[in-house]
Amino acid sequence: MTALPYTKKLLLQRIRKDIANSKFAKDEFTVSDNELNLYIDAAAASKIVGSAYMGAKIDGALVVNEAYLITYQLAPLTQDDVTGYWIGILPQPPLGLPLGYSINRAYFASVANGVSEEILLIKAKRVGYRKNLPSPNGVQGWVESNRFLLQATNGQPLLGQQPYVQMPSARTTDVNEVMNMPEDDIEFVFNAVIKQLMRRFGMPQDVIKDDLPSGPKTS
Repeated sequence: MTALPYTKKLLLQRIRKDIANSKFAKDEFTVSDNELNLYIDAAAASKIVGSAYMGAKIDGALVVNEAYLITYQLAPLTQDDVTGYWIGILPQPPLGLPLGYSINRAYFASVANGVSEEILLIKAKRVGYRKNLPSPNGVQGWVESNRFLLQATNGQPLLGQQPYVQMPSARTTDVNEVMNMPEDDIEFVFNAVIKQLMRRFGMPQDVIKDDLPSGPKTS
């Protein structure tokens, strides 16, 4: 039996239903799905990073839950005419995690040749320094914002190579897409979005105090 997938659309519906059924003042309340998506993505990203560092405090090792991981097939590489670096565009800048966790793995793949050796991930600040060090044969890769820069250690061109990148991501490309996170974390995201909406709109809450005596009240 297949379980009902939890999509972002379902989460959006749940948030709107909670707003509609809440005691918050609704007269001035307006929020678009785009704004809600921003809150959802931000809360999900915060949960991914927070869970990784919390796990490090408890277990002594940084671990990213596999449920967060997505493998992206990048668009064909282009080459910078000046530097000679080959450039792929990531779907988003990596999350604020150390290299090796912000990007879990990267490789080339094709029908004819299968999966290549892993791309050696290096820190962008070490690119110039590593030019003076012996390097294993293969391809080095580093990140600048949403750009994935690549260079073969033997200088060979990477034209026609198809890169794949596996990385934790908080975003979905479509509201009908299954949310890539454990179901127990979705409750955190829901509560975080509601909290953000309360802060964003300053929504007052109607509080009924049953213990007050009858008669006119000044406040």
